[in-house]
Amino acid sequence: MNRRSTEILPDDVVLESYVAIIDLREGDSPTHTIAGSVRIDRLDLGRMENLAPSPDAPILLYCGIGEASRVAVRSLTERGYTGFVSLLGGFRRWRSEDRPTVAADDATPDRYDRHVRLVGFGQEGQDRIRSASVLVLGAGGLGSPVIQYLAAAGVGTIAVVDGDTVDSTNLQRQVLFDESAIGANKVDAALESVRSLNSGVNVVPIATWLDSANAKHLFDGHDLIVDASDNYASRLAVNDAAAALGIPFIHGAAIRWEGLVAGFDPRVGPCYRCLFPDLPETEMTCSDVGVLGAVTGVIGSLMAVEAIKHIIDSPDRLIDRLITYDARSARFDSLKIRTSDSCPMGHESGSR
Repeated sequence: MNRRSTEILPDDVVLESYVAIIDLREGDSPTHTIAGSVRIDRLDLGRMENLAPSPDAPILLYCGIGEASRVAVRSLTERGYTGFVSLLGGFRRWRSEDRPTVAADDATPDRYDRHVRLVGFGQEGQDRIRSASVLVLGAGGLGSPVIQYLAAAGVGTIAVVDGDTVDSTNLQRQVLFDESAIGANKVDAALESVRSLNSGVNVVPIATWLDSANAKHLFDGHDLIVDASDNYASRLAVNDAAAALGIPFIHGAAIRWEGLVAGFDPRVGPCYRCLFPDLPETEMTCSDVGVLGAVTGVIGSLMAVEAIKHIIDSPDRLIDRLITYDARSARFDSLKIRTSDSCPMGHESGSR
């Protein structure tokens, strides 16, 4: 039998014409289905046959993307059933084209479903995310995607520290804000943005500048620090306070076409001062030499990934490596960070 007779486009589907509609999607109960669907395991051909009053009775099969239903129809056709057809593109295409669906009676919608399904994450990981408290230093080009992804992931509490206000030059890269936020404190604008994204996240806006005098006070009680600051003085203050409190932290930086991300856990590995022991004599900033907005998105997203990995205690989290990205060559590199014998934080010698 040819392709046209065993697969059907969503445009050609008339739901009322089928004696049965079968949902072959695997995994946990779906939140939505096509009206009238019966859920059957994709390998249970016998049960599918039982729904056919005759071999040529019209029955629609669909799965997630159309592949499992196509295979099932082929098997049923080989058994002599000529009325089964597979929905091209599956439920994903059906729903993306805004076709009618109904809520599944036995489903409880969960916005974190894709995390729970993820091997190495699961419900335990999501529970860790939900109970975590993360402080993000800086709500700029790097902090924007960090805050967005941590909020979308369901981090229980996100404290945002930034003493700046939004101006028009920020909008090229600071995707947390839009034109209506110009002139507002960044932390207040961040609060409003997160509220619209995930009302279940507690955002603590702290409209101040971090320095070596207040860092320990601000960090105390948080599980993780994300350093999205834009100057060396703040970065060293982050390092020293996090090391003193035994709190892991994620560091990122971006300028021009390049960026980097690293993770540090002062309890078990090297620190930022092992890389940069002192303040540089001169310091370039984005306002001086520019930065490609999308580069901050790449680095900020990587920082969010590493933050989540630290929260769920992933064995692959960054604690002694630096990842660099060059947008011009589209190249990532990785280097080992080793503890320095001369580091003022007093690490033991060795790589970790």
